[in-house]
Amino acid sequence: MIIKDKIIIDTARHKDSNGYMHVDKSNITKEQVAPYMGDSIPEWQELGLDPKKVYNIYRPAEELEKAVPTFNGLPLMLEHWDMDADTIGEVKQYVVGSLGTDANFEEPYLTNSLTITDAKAIEAVESGEYKELSAGYSCVLDMTGGLFDGISYDGVMREIKGNHVALVQEGRAGHDVKVADSLPAKGGENVGIREK
Repeated sequence: MIIKDKIIIDTARHKDSNGYMHVDKSNITKEQVAPYMGDSIPEWQELGLDPKKVYNIYRPAEELEKAVPTFNGLPLMLEHWDMDADTIGEVKQYVVGSLGTDANFEEPYLTNSLTITDAKAIEAVESGEYKELSAGYSCVLDMTGGLFDGISYDGVMREIKGNHVALVQEGRAGHDVKVADSLPAKGGENVGIREK
């Protein structure tokens, strides 16, 4: 299955002589509990889920940390598109850049650098129209419940593997990070799951 979770870009950004935008470090996804409609979860019937019920699904830090290498060199898309090496030709017009090769886990965030190479996508980021990121990845869903940070959850994402990251208008993770022109001061969503 592919999970799409959305959070806001957060870090210093600059343009090079080609006009490409470089974002030194962005939060790609984070540890959290997020709500999903039953019928948006692949194999919901096999799992015995109610299609109209909201299920809280936990994305654990340890699974994100294991996933770090799979988030290097991924395509950066404008919105989400199903893709792999065999189908990227069908959606390559939506590829607007790429992730760097410096993915890292800095609790609670999985981070990486970005390069945005498409002028319209750069303009959309600069205007604030597309200021958030949404990670697309596969995982194995373990429907074991528990509690994280005071929030009950119904299932856990395991074996997370990056597929792409999308620029989106609004994300689920909240507005705790955003596109910035400089590094943050020291100190101090619409998510879907679909089969790959």
